Amino acid sequence: MKRLTLIVCGLTAGIMQSSVQLIGSEPTNLSLAQTVAEAMKSSPRLHAQTHRANAASREAEAVSRSRYGELNATASYGYFNDDQILRPMSRELVSGGLATLPFDRSQAHYGLLYEVPLFLGGRLLNQVKIAGLEARKAEAIQDGTRWQIRFNAVSLYSAAQALDRVSTALGSQMAALEQTKARLQVAVAAGKRPELDRLKLLDELESTRAQLANVEADRTRVGALLLALLGRDPAGVLVVDPMSETPAALELSADDLHAGWGGNTTVHVAQLEKEQADYASKVARSAFLPRVTGSANYLEHTAFNIDRNLETWGVSIGVVFPVFSGTADVQRLRASRARFAAAEQAVVQAKLNVAAELQETLARLRASQAGIVAAEARVAAAAEAAQIEQVRYDTGAGIIEDLLRARAREESAHAALATATADRRTTAERLNTIVEKEIVK
Repeated sequence: MKRLTLIVCGLTAGIMQSSVQLIGSEPTNLSLAQTVAEAMKSSPRLHAQTHRANAASREAEAVSRSRYGELNATASYGYFNDDQILRPMSRELVSGGLATLPFDRSQAHYGLLYEVPLFLGGRLLNQVKIAGLEARKAEAIQDGTRWQIRFNAVSLYSAAQALDRVSTALGSQMAALEQTKARLQVAVAAGKRPELDRLKLLDELESTRAQLANVEADRTRVGALLLALLGRDPAGVLVVDPMSETPAALELSADDLHAGWGGNTTVHVAQLEKEQADYASKVARSAFLPRVTGSANYLEHTAFNIDRNLETWGVSIGVVFPVFSGTADVQRLRASRARFAAAEQAVVQAKLNVAAELQETLARLRASQAGIVAAEARVAAAAEAAQIEQVRYDTGAGIIEDLLRARAREESAHAALATATADRRTTAERLNTIVEKEIVK
């Protein structure tokens, strides 16, 4: 006899587990809207990505502010084997000779040093732009993470609803088989039905009981994953609303779809990485240009044995001209250009991948709509057939195999309807996730 096989993995594909914040194990009753709202607010994964985006933004600000140079305090102490001059040569040498110069074995020097880049061949400017693009990339990934978490929440919630519905169908099936078992035991005792019929019915009843246990185990797993996604204790009990039969409303045009997949996070990130590769090429070119830096200092010089404090200050500008690097700079420039070419192709591939995924999802959405219509027709036909076979068997006109097959078909039809309904909602949410816009409600 054909047995029902429940495939739940398809309902929860692409779902990722999150870190857990234990908050209790009391029963939790959530609607779909509440689940999505809480996922957007409490998901540890989203919080982690938010921190990454903040870190990238701060890092970009740090790189930008490096243009203002650095002011550092410096201090040193030295004790030498013989007296040494405390500070560089000064006018004292001209006025009084070497004897008047400050010599000492024990010296301390302290003060301030300031260095600022004046011209680096565009290196610093382009590094600032690369850091800014990195911050924008982190923000884009954060937005994409929101849509992915929303999809995870909707798909898990729909899977839980479907499993609840399958569990209800299996419970009804067991109740019907129990009633048939009670009547059959009387008929077998009276000699109207063979003992073999009772054994076949018991086999079907226990098989259904085992299927129900498996469905309940899957429901526990899905509920635990959903609670973990929300940052709740996975050991808690999750109660979801009954599954709605209202079909998803598709509100989109060709322009909406084109704009949607063009703004997909994957495409956006690939475009930002292309811009970063372009600026990285400019950074590599800056190695062939001179570098100009400015510096200033103010220092105090203390001699402990002669009890003198002197000060010096100075301002300078330094220029470095690259002459020879063993062609290393040339190879780095070629490598940066190759990375830019690769980034260009990555943008093209990202757009093609998203476009292909969009076409597939639209086709699956249409297929899921047709699947629901077919499943509803199957449920109606299977229920009527099961009733007819029950009457035929009760009146002695049918055999137990026909009745059990009819019951199995009815059970399978209810499971198919629940799976198709959940698949429709999950596919619709996948479409929203691809275009990152709520076009299916």
